[in-house]
Amino acid sequence: MVKPEFRRLPMMVDGTKGNYVISEGREYLDVSGSAMTVGYDFIGRLPSPVSLLVYDNVYTQELTERLRRLSGFENVAYSTSGTEACDAALSRWDRPIISLEGSYHGLSYLTFKVSNGSGIDEKNSIVHLKVDARRDSVDNVIDYNEEILKKASRLMDLEGATLIVEPIQSDGGIYPLGGEFINYLREKVNEHSLSVIIDEVYTAFGRSGEIFLFNKMGVDADMVCIGKGMAAGLPMGAVLYNGDWDLPYHGALSMQGGNMATAYAALKVLDFLDQGRLERVRANGEQLIRSLTGLSEYVYEVRGKGYMIGIDFGGKSDFRPDVADSFRWELYENGIVATVVGKYNNVLKITPPLSVSEGEFKYLE
Repeated sequence: MVKPEFRRLPMMVDGTKGNYVISEGREYLDVSGSAMTVGYDFIGRLPSPVSLLVYDNVYTQELTERLRRLSGFENVAYSTSGTEACDAALSRWDRPIISLEGSYHGLSYLTFKVSNGSGIDEKNSIVHLKVDARRDSVDNVIDYNEEILKKASRLMDLEGATLIVEPIQSDGGIYPLGGEFINYLREKVNEHSLSVIIDEVYTAFGRSGEIFLFNKMGVDADMVCIGKGMAAGLPMGAVLYNGDWDLPYHGALSMQGGNMATAYAALKVLDFLDQGRLERVRANGEQLIRSLTGLSEYVYEVRGKGYMIGIDFGGKSDFRPDVADSFRWELYENGIVATVVGKYNNVLKITPPLSVSEGEFKYLE
């Protein structure tokens, strides 16, 4: 089961300063992702949260135009979270839904069902495919998936089904999808005329070193879901889509989706994410992966992209959540807040804010 663990550390945060949280006078560099994309204390004074359902406003209008230009999609529908965005996108078409084991798309009823399970969930019309590069996977992922799809085709009509994927699985253990596996997915999309949803809630808005990572996948997406850091942690998400979608509320998926205040914050984030910043995230991420690879004899692999990095503890056939947790506590004692992810909680997640300075970055190394 993929369910974010979010075990709290024994500290009471009473303030923030730059990229740090402050507890009892001590500063802790937050690389847990709690700062979302850009970091703390950067937006400034916000306008009032005027609802998009009632009024149009200049900030949401500008944000919509910029998202269209950056993504190439025709339309934007706003939500208050990435979970809500994924839930709405999954509800656009009738089931079946094809997802990947180890994915995480949210904790609403539908996103939770899609995120958890294996094989064929006939009751909910969901097919879960295995992903490459997993130590606890089958010997031949493609052959396994072909058998699953063959069985599923006898139970449900897969023609025109919906496929949802993350370019980098987040809470499943920081797994970037491999090129060979993406090619396989592309073949299945063409074979079954699948509608494709790319979940970029975690990877978009600079976390991967790109505003949007789906453009690098080579898979034609019908919808892209975003959220998380797009408004620097304020409650905002969106679905980018082409074609007609019968939405009743003027491009808002909920009462406060895409309101004036969160749209203003999202514009500030986009202003911050210039090409120089994105290039530094890509280069620093590669450097950090190299420096962490020899961290310990217990490190099986360090993987990721940009400022979305996972340190996988264990051996070829075992998993070491105890070692991951030990390193997490050692980081905490040294003033760095991190968290653990993965099916076995054996992957230490390093997701620093994009506003981390060169000095703070060296501190992580």
